[in-house]
Amino acid sequence: MLRHRFALLVLASVLPVALTACSEKTQPDPRTEAPLVRVAILQEASAAPRSFTGTVAARVQSDLGFRVSGKVLERFVDTGQAVKRGQPLMRIDPADLKLAAHAQREAVTAAKAQAKQAADEEARYRSLRSSGAISASSYDQIKATADSAKAQLSSAQAQAEVALNATRYADLVADADGIVMETLVEPGQVVSAGQAVVRVAHAGPREAVIQLPENLRPLIGSAAQAMLFGNKDLNATTRLRQLSDVADRQTRTFEARYVLEGEMANAPLGTTITVKIPSADTAGQSTLQVPISALYDAGKGAGCLGHSRGAGTG
Repeated sequence: MLRHRFALLVLASVLPVALTACSEKTQPDPRTEAPLVRVAILQEASAAPRSFTGTVAARVQSDLGFRVSGKVLERFVDTGQAVKRGQPLMRIDPADLKLAAHAQREAVTAAKAQAKQAADEEARYRSLRSSGAISASSYDQIKATADSAKAQLSSAQAQAEVALNATRYADLVADADGIVMETLVEPGQVVSAGQAVVRVAHAGPREAVIQLPENLRPLIGSAAQAMLFGNKDLNATTRLRQLSDVADRQTRTFEARYVLEGEMANAPLGTTITVKIPSADTAGQSTLQVPISALYDAGKGAGCLGHSRGAGTG
């Protein structure tokens, strides 16, 4: 009886272990299984345009200055004002210019008197030379004096003309129709000849001026889309007219000018504008879209994992 009870106890203790062993499945060794590779079909990437912000500018913009130096007396225009060709912009004090012109006129009068005296003397000595009263060398000396006086008269007349023109330069006038972009001096300032005093944008075609990076060189004449800031509904096609071949020293960018057409042809100067350049015009080749997990860099440059049917990754 005791032996039978002991056998039952042993059986009861072994049975759960056996049942547990039967219920567990054998786990495969991951080192022997074929690796799972997740693949994706390559698709052509959509070429998103690149946007650049710039300003609206006139094709021609001039920094005007007086052709003579002097003190500014009056400024007739303000920034943003439309002007016509020949319209006065500023005036300098003409007093010194008028005095200089008067001095040159008097110099002409004196030169005329000297030239007349030298000419009369040359005529008398010419008759004396014909009669043999004086030597040829003496006559030549008088003739040279007369020629010199005549040349001095011509020089004095030219200088008088220059001085007269200078009196007209006291008024600075617009050389074309346009808009005053900036006034650089105020009444009371003394300016030198050629110093810029007012900036005028000429009337005519408007352009979008943007700065492009070194790796972006669109073709001249290529199209782009332009949109004014704050007015998304107003956009028009633009074409590249000019692309600088010299990079800015500070920003290392190249100035590009796109001609505005349609409703944007009369866009206000200085307005912020956005130009969208299609990627097709800049890349020159098709691009593919790949999962980011397929990219790798083993130290020799970026690469992409690929899978071909019947081959491994590469």
